Amino acid sequence: MRVYHRFPLLFLLPSLAGFLAFNLGPILASLLLSFVEYDGLRPLTWRTFQENWVGLENYRRLLADPVFHKAFWNTLFYVAVAVPLEIVLALLLALGLNRPWPGVRFLRTLYLLPTVTSVVAVGLLWRWVLNPTVGPVNLFLRWVGERLVGLFTLLGLEAPGWAVWLAQEGPGWLSDPAWAMWGVILASVWAGVGLRMLIFLAGLQNINKEYLEAASLDGANTFQRFFYVVLPLLTPTVFLNTLLAMIGGFQVFGLVYTMTGGGPVDATNVLMLYLYRKAFGTFPFEMGYASAIAWVLFLLLFALTYLQWTLRRRWVVEEA
Repeated sequence: MRVYHRFPLLFLLPSLAGFLAFNLGPILASLLLSFVEYDGLRPLTWRTFQENWVGLENYRRLLADPVFHKAFWNTLFYVAVAVPLEIVLALLLALGLNRPWPGVRFLRTLYLLPTVTSVVAVGLLWRWVLNPTVGPVNLFLRWVGERLVGLFTLLGLEAPGWAVWLAQEGPGWLSDPAWAMWGVILASVWAGVGLRMLIFLAGLQNINKEYLEAASLDGANTFQRFFYVVLPLLTPTVFLNTLLAMIGGFQVFGLVYTMTGGGPVDATNVLMLYLYRKAFGTFPFEMGYASAIAWVLFLLLFALTYLQWTLRRRWVVEEA
C-alpha cells in the first residue's frame, strides 16, 4: 500500500524539479522585492535589499492608488462577466457537438482553433472586427439601424433615438469607455470558449450511458435527463472549468494589451497590465511596487480558489 501511494510521486518529480530549479527562487525574490524600492537596474544583492527596504510602504501605496483601484474593479468586472458567459456557451456547444452528426469532428476542430491561435493575432483580428467605421460588427449594426429607421418612417412614426444612433454611429467598441470592456470580453469569450468546450466534451463522454437509458425507461424527457442526470454528473467538470476560467480571467493581459492598451482612460486597465506597466512600462522601473501588485493578485486568487475548493463539497457530485 505504501508503494502504491508513493508511486504517483515519481510522475510529479520532473515538474517538481523544474519548479524548485526555475520558479521557487524568482517567487521568493518577488516577495522580498515587494518590501523594497527597486528600479531593476542595480544588481540584486542582499545589500540592495538592506539599503532600499521600505517595509509595507508599497502595500500602503496600493490602498491610496486610484489607478490600482480602477484596474482592480475592472478585473473583477471582467471575471464576473466573461467567466459565466464562457462556461455557459461552452456547455451549450459541447451538448450540441456531443452527437454523431456528419462533420462533427470538423466543427469541434473549428471551435478549438481560436484557442490555439496566438493571442496577438486574436487581438489584432478583433480590433478590425470591432472597428467602428469598417468593422463587420458595426457595419451590420448600422444596416439594422437603417432598416429600423426606415420601418418607423414607413409607419409614419418618429424613429427613437437609439435606432438613429445605431444607424449613424453604433457602439465605439474600443474607443468609448462605456463599451471598451465589452469589446474585450467579446473577443476573450470567442477565443477561450473552444478549450472549455473540449473539457466539457470529455466530461460528457465520460458519463455512463446506462444512467441515461435508465432515466429514459422511467419516462424522463430530454430536459429532465439533462437537469437531473447529466448536469449533476457533470458538476466535477463544471467545477474544473470554472476554476481554470476564473484563474485565467484574473491573469488576462495579452488581449487587453493588444486591443486597447488599457484605454480609453483606463476603462480596460486590468491588474496584470498595470503590473506590467509599473515593472517595465515606465522609467524609472518600479519593480518593488509591481511585486506588491503581483502578491496582492496572488493572495486574491488563492483566497477565491480556496473558497471554491471548500464549497465544492456542497454542489459537486462525485460518481460512486
